[in-house]
Amino acid sequence: MEAAAQQAGVLAQASREVSDTSSEAAASLAELRCAIADIATSTGRASTIAEEAVQEARAVDERIAALQAASESITEFVRLVGAISQQSRFLALNASVEAARAGDVGRGFAVVADEVKELAGRTAQAAQDIDAQIKAVQQETRQAVEAVRRITGTLGSIAEAQDTIAAAVEQQRAATDRVMDNVDRAANGSARITEAVGQLADSQRVVYVRRALAVAEQVLADLGGAQLGEGRATHTVRDQATGATHSAQLPDLLIGGTPLDRSDDPRRPSALVDEVVRQIGGSCTVFQRLDGSGSMVRAATTVLNPAGRRNVGTYIARTDPDGTPNPVLAAVLAGETYTGAATVAGRQYFTAYTGLYDGSDLIGALYVGLPLDSMPGSAG
Repeated sequence: MEAAAQQAGVLAQASREVSDTSSEAAASLAELRCAIADIATSTGRASTIAEEAVQEARAVDERIAALQAASESITEFVRLVGAISQQSRFLALNASVEAARAGDVGRGFAVVADEVKELAGRTAQAAQDIDAQIKAVQQETRQAVEAVRRITGTLGSIAEAQDTIAAAVEQQRAATDRVMDNVDRAANGSARITEAVGQLADSQRVVYVRRALAVAEQVLADLGGAQLGEGRATHTVRDQATGATHSAQLPDLLIGGTPLDRSDDPRRPSALVDEVVRQIGGSCTVFQRLDGSGSMVRAATTVLNPAGRRNVGTYIARTDPDGTPNPVLAAVLAGETYTGAATVAGRQYFTAYTGLYDGSDLIGALYVGLPLDSMPGSAG
């Protein structure tokens, strides 16, 4: 029975850890979902920007194409100017010939013809220079057109990649949402399991301590019960909460008419408490009433102190250090059996305490307990 109660405690602890882990996983997935949502938003903005860049690149391509068409028109115009200049040179040459035939009469006309010829030459040279510059502009324009086309293609590829990434992120977000829902359900289920296992563990512990207490009461009855003797002795007692010590004169506590051995030597058998632990496990203590307020001192116990001695002589004060009534003693003094968690020798135990009576007088208490952490050792 002790093993079952301990295993129930281990199971409850493991279930709590699983529940805590599930809750942490749910929180982590929630953060991941937020991060994926941020990535999806950023990817969407990037896709929009890339698409805008593609449109702008296409607009630039169209403008450069228009510029190229305009430069070709200028080239045709320059060719026309060159042709006119060539024709003017021919006309000036003919005019010079005719002026020479006319002699002195045509000399002034010859001067004009020479000026027209020179002007036609300069016009032809200018047209050639313009034509060369236009060809250079056209070459640069063609290279620019090719570069813009390449940029447009690259931006298009980027836009397609961004769309693919956005689709993948959306799929990941959807998958994460599904995982998040599953983890939430698992966490909720784990919490319900933890609650159920905790209730089961408490039930097992209640069954154990009640059974252990019944065994302890039966062993005590078989030994002849508890009474107070006529003899009295002075004992040094220590408050288990504060460590304060003082002397107290107490009557003998008789078990079956024999004074209880208060030895702290673990090698010396202590008939009642050792027999209870042998039969049911856990821990066992016999308390004796210390004073009128109802404080209880350990007269026999399976608890060992740090020095390896039985923890005889430590007591539970009626009032805790914070001024509140001790709940264990409040129940015992009210004639009730206390069942539940309690701090025993600095550790949390699931316990049962009941009063020891000599006739109608409350002379002490009987304790059994099991550690909540299921660690080796006994206390009480």
